[in-house]
Order: sequence, then structure tokens, then C-alpha cells
Amino acid sequence: MEKILIVEDEQHIREVLQDILELAGYEVAQAENGKQGYNAIIADTPDLVLCDVNMPDLNGFDLLLSLNQVMKDRVIPPFIFVTAKVEKEDIRKGLNLGADDYIMKPFNHKHILEVVRMRLDKRKKIAGQNPTDEPAIASRKSSFDKLGIPNENGLDLVPFENIIRCEADRAYCKFVLTGSKKIVVSKPMKEFEDVLTQNGFYKIHKSIIINLNHIEKYLNGAGGEILMTDGSLVPVSVRKKKDVLQILKNNFGMT
Repeated sequence: MEKILIVEDEQHIREVLQDILELAGYEVAQAENGKQGYNAIIADTPDLVLCDVNMPDLNGFDLLLSLNQVMKDRVIPPFIFVTAKVEKEDIRKGLNLGADDYIMKPFNHKHILEVVRMRLDKRKKIAGQNPTDEPAIASRKSSFDKLGIPNENGLDLVPFENIIRCEADRAYCKFVLTGSKKIVVSKPMKEFEDVLTQNGFYKIHKSIIINLNHIEKYLNGAGGEILMTDGSLVPVSVRKKKDVLQILKNNFGMT
């Protein structure tokens, strides 16, 4: 199992990243600051490092510089900065120090996993090993039971079973959750469409994706409406009506 070290001074972000990575099948270790990260990497070199830039005691740039100086005869693991700093000078500085990539906060769980997998596979190719095969990748993807929804602090991991529907609103989208909760995200719905449809959701309208497990009843009409478990009625587009009815019949015995 590949081991990833998270070096981040904010506990919430460390825990969110750990959840994302462990759900994907990785072993994860944490360091609360640059000094802890330095000691962890020297003592037991991980397969990859996700590191914040702004940290007390030893920032991300100084951490990578120190590793370059002390690990002259050892291979530094793929090093990815996860940061809110977006100035070109900072990006250039990190890359000049040997960073492999940058991920900007707030981050998307899918993007995190794509970058991590790409960097791990690239390092394996350099070392002459075979990169991860497709069945293993598919296996990790199927282990997800939560959706990462961006917020100002990083990411909320929401169980799919708690999501009733997702609605598009121009460049924004809204997640309607159980318990009368709602989360508005400044990202278009299409960014979440693939992962939702792979986890029990169906697009019944150009602007609505629903959780099939939260359907109470189908109401006939020109296009039709669906009564959801929160008591809301959502419209079904005319062109989707036939497919929706077939899905409900096959999976839920509804007619």
C-alpha cells in the first residue's frame, strides 16, 4: 500500500485530505508543521508528500530546500504543494526547488486523487516499475462513499446517502441534503456530474441530478414530477421521462 504524508498546520484540512486518501486506498500519515514533516520524511520516506506552503517553524519552501540539502544520495518522494498562494513567483520558486505539482485551495477531491495518482505513476515509470493497472484504479474509485464538496476551509466530505439532489444555477450549484441542510458551491454542476451518476444519482433535467434512493413517488404529467423524501417536487424533462420511468420500474418497482 502506498504511503502519503500530509504536512499541514490546519487540522481540518489534514483530516479532510486524510479521509479522501484513505477512502481511495492509501496509507496516510500526518505532520502538523514543517519540522514534523522533515523528521517524518527523513525517518521513513513516504511514497508522496502533500505539503502546505505557509506553516509556522518551517514553511513548505524551506522544508523542501532542507530535504534537497540532506537527501543528496536519496530520492526525494514526489512533492506536491497544496496552497492558497497563487502568485507566479511562488509557483516558480516551488518548482525551482523541485516540487512536482501545485494544488490550489479550495481543492476538489477528484483533482487531488488525479494528481496524486499521476505523480505516483510517473515516479514508478522513472524507477522502472509498472504503474498501477486499471483494475486497481477502478477498485479504489468504488471505495468512495462520500462526496467532497468545496468550502472556504477546504472540503466537506458528505456521505452520498445524505445528498437528496444537486441543482444547477448558472456558475453555481446547490446541494440539498437530509436534515433540511443546503450547501451552495461556486462551481458548475457538471464538475460533480460524473461522480454523482456513478454513485446512485440520475440527471432528470438539464439542471437537476437526484439521488434515486431518495425518491418517494413519481407523479405523471407532461414531463412528470418526482416527490423526494424531503417533500419537494422536482420536474422531469419530457425527453427524460421514458428513461426515468424505466429506471424506477426496474430498480424500485414503481410504475
